[in-house]
Amino acid sequence: MAKRKPRILILGLPYFGRMLASLLGERGWAAAYEEHPGRNVKAWANLVRKVARADVIYLIGSRIERRSPQDMLMRIRRKPVVIHWVGTDVQIALDEAEAGRVSQRIAKNATHWCDAPWLVDELATIGVESQHLALPVPGLPAEAPPLPARFHVLLYLPVDAYDREVFDMETLLRLPAAFPDIDFTLIPSPAATLPAPLPRNLTAHGWIEDIDSFYRDVSVYVRLTSHDGTSFMVLECLARGRQVIWTFPMRGAIQAEGFEAVAAHIRELAAKQRAGELELNEVGRQYVLANFDQGRLTRDLSQRLRTVLRG
Repeated sequence: MAKRKPRILILGLPYFGRMLASLLGERGWAAAYEEHPGRNVKAWANLVRKVARADVIYLIGSRIERRSPQDMLMRIRRKPVVIHWVGTDVQIALDEAEAGRVSQRIAKNATHWCDAPWLVDELATIGVESQHLALPVPGLPAEAPPLPARFHVLLYLPVDAYDREVFDMETLLRLPAAFPDIDFTLIPSPAATLPAPLPRNLTAHGWIEDIDSFYRDVSVYVRLTSHDGTSFMVLECLARGRQVIWTFPMRGAIQAEGFEAVAAHIRELAAKQRAGELELNEVGRQYVLANFDQGRLTRDLSQRLRTVLRG
């Protein structure tokens, strides 16, 4: 009789959840993804059988407060629960801890991983022990496309008002007006969601489907946040040899925040491209390819999950 594949039920963010279900399925898991039911009792009831059958529950993002659905899950579940923290969820956990609402069932009984090393340090301040485990990044290119002929800056600002709270929206929207001779593109917020009038050199797109082709026209990507996990867009741009200006540290990226510092870097990079001196960012590219290889990270994730299952 063939040995039964271990069952893993992945709940949480759709992009990560669907991707990981597919990758883990290729590594010998009976992997299923479901959107997290949140506080919807009926939706949880529909998942009872899958939750009970799963050998591992794997949450991509979580809540940590008492009486949350995760807290209720930990009350009744005796098989492993893994939480992979990815960014804003940690900020919410810190806020809940400040209010004195941390569930010790979640904090102590779940296995905690973080997709960025600084998130490990943040969770430690509220008594949650975790480990850094990077998530696999799909579609990293084998070769970097050449830089565009004209200097082009990509800005990122989410549409949702809650998500925007951690972004330096003021600086992002000041930059195009400060450089009228440079082309700027902002995604994924369409123009109607931004304060009018927009500078003529700023194009505001909605969601981009063919992001690989889009990156070919970019010289530098600017991401300015007060809180973040490991940004896939940062990794995708670095892997394509693009320059990246980000608030958080990453080898090959320029760490900067605030209008004056970011503007100074854009001015310098634009001058280099005009002079024909801006080259592909090989330092960032090689770092990402070496440390975020999808196959290696998927194997690592699968092995860690099997260790949790055995434990």
